[in-house]
Amino acid sequence: MVVVVLISIGIGFKLGEKTRKSQKDRKKTSLGSIIGAMLALLAFILALTYSMVSTRYAARKELVLDEANAIGTAILRTDFLEEPIGAESRKLLKEYVSVKAQYDANIKNLPTLLEDSLTIQEQLWFLAVKSKQSENPVLFALYIESLNEVIDIHALRYAQGIQYRLPSGIWFLLYFVSVLAMLAVGYEFGINDSGNILGALLLALMFSAVVLLISDLDKAAQSVLVKVSQEPIIELDKMLNSSDP
Repeated sequence: MVVVVLISIGIGFKLGEKTRKSQKDRKKTSLGSIIGAMLALLAFILALTYSMVSTRYAARKELVLDEANAIGTAILRTDFLEEPIGAESRKLLKEYVSVKAQYDANIKNLPTLLEDSLTIQEQLWFLAVKSKQSENPVLFALYIESLNEVIDIHALRYAQGIQYRLPSGIWFLLYFVSVLAMLAVGYEFGINDSGNILGALLLALMFSAVVLLISDLDKAAQSVLVKVSQEPIIELDKMLNSSDP
């Protein structure tokens, strides 16, 4: 983005300079109002895209806490299952938490961790089916409700963190409007023989920093600057391990 902005300003400056030299007797003009409108439109698009990714970021943070609570509830409700299915289910849920707690530390192995999560879900559901003849169907239904919530939240986290991305059309529009706005800025510099390299560089860096933040938020699971903390899951994993006999 820094390169795109600088090149756009440079091309605009050359065009403005060429126009100024070919029309030496012209009156000095300013495109300030037009450039202001273009930059305002660019700011609106930036605000729109930032709003979209920041909303998803907030949703991902909330889902981490919801998932920790749902798993904790499911573990407590395994007491409603007959043995040894209850003990096996508790063991699988604790393993499930341990897998989830590794999402941040092993981002390169995320596909494998996701596959492990689905495998454990299938095993938990298989055990629940085996236990469907529970003596107390009401209590058994409460466990099934918790297990369903664990599975549903995993699907939501996968969608928010992996599948959902800014549409390519929005990225194209952002770059297109950016190029036109920076061309206009460069043209204004050139036609009025004003502006400087430092100013252009600062503009490019500031604008690119905002785009970098939007891109990082959009990457979600692969983000570098703004990560969603897995602390609720990690704390649950520590608590479960400390309570093991």
